[in-house]
Amino acid sequence: MNISVNHNEVGQFAQQLGQWAQQMQSVKQNIILRTQSLEQQWRDPQYRMFVETAKNHATSLGAAVNQFEQMSRELAAMSRTLERTQNEMRQRIQNMKH
Repeated sequence: MNISVNHNEVGQFAQQLGQWAQQMQSVKQNIILRTQSLEQQWRDPQYRMFVETAKNHATSLGAAVNQFEQMSRELAAMSRTLERTQNEMRQRIQNMKH
């Protein structure tokens, strides 16, 4: 039996998803901070519309961050399981040869 998925590649992708989640979290925080900063200078109805739009985008980005973090954890677990399975299969094949 040949499992053609490389557990290292899966693990690396899991790490990359985690890094992207961190970057998106940083962007989300920057949006929130910049929006709050503008509030000190921009006081009219258009600002309120802008704030609501920015908050909605930040919320959406937050949801994406959560999904990427969850996917990262799941892929990392899959990578570990895949590595164990591949090692067990190699060992069984070796045992069958003897």
